[in-house]
Amino acid sequence: MLKIAMVEDEKEARESLGKLIRSYFDTRGAGDYTVNEFQNAVLFLSKQKADHDIVFMDIEMPDFDGLTAAKKLRETDPLVLLVFVTNMRRYATKGYSVDALDFIVKPPTENALFSVLDKARRVLASRTGRDIIIKTAHGMRRVPVSEIRYIEVNRHRLTIHLETDAFEAWGSLKELEAQLPADKFSRCNIGYLISLEHLSGIDGDEVVMGEDRLKISRPKRKEFLADVAAYFGSVR
Repeated sequence: MLKIAMVEDEKEARESLGKLIRSYFDTRGAGDYTVNEFQNAVLFLSKQKADHDIVFMDIEMPDFDGLTAAKKLRETDPLVLLVFVTNMRRYATKGYSVDALDFIVKPPTENALFSVLDKARRVLASRTGRDIIIKTAHGMRRVPVSEIRYIEVNRHRLTIHLETDAFEAWGSLKELEAQLPADKFSRCNIGYLISLEHLSGIDGDEVVMGEDRLKISRPKRKEFLADVAAYFGSVR
C-alpha cells in the first residue's frame, strides 16, 4: 500500500489535493493507498515515523514553514519522496537543498498532479526491497540496504554501520536479519551480520570490511564461507 502524507494548513487546499489524488488512483488503477492529512508541519513531524512513501508539503505555512520542516524530516528519513506545493514558483527551486522530487504550483491541476505521481511511482518501483525501516531510541530511520556495511550486536545493543556513519538501533539482530536479503547478508559470528557486497576480503580468521576487521567464529565459519562463495559466484 502506498502511504501519502499531506501537510497543508488550508482546508480547501487539502480537499482539492485530496480529490485529485483519489482521481489519480481511480483513473490509473494504481492499487491501494492511504492519505494522512496534517494541518501543520509541527503536527506532522511529531507523528512522522519514517513510514510514508510520498509527502506533499506546503511551503508557506505559519510558524513552521515547509522548507524548515523538510530539513528536519531529512534528518530521519532521507528517502521519502518530497513534493512541495506552493503559490510561488520561485520558492520551488529551494527544494533542491532538501532533495525534493518535484513541486506543484497552487492551485494544482490534474495534469501536474498525475505527472508527479507517475514520477513518484517509477522511483518507488526502482527501490523495491532496497530500503528498510530501523527503530532507534528517538523514533525510526529509513536506511538504504545498499548502504549497510554490517550490523553489530554487543550486550543486546545494536549498532548499524553504514558507508558514512553508524547509529544505535533497538530490537534484535534476528529481527533485522529477517528484513534483509538472505543472499547478500551473512553472519561471520553470532555478533556480526555483514553485507557481502561490502566485503573487502578474508584474512585468516578475520573478515576485512574496509578498515574494520571482524572475527570469524569456528561455529559459523563453514556456513559463512559457503555464503561468500555463493554470493561471489552469482555476481560474476
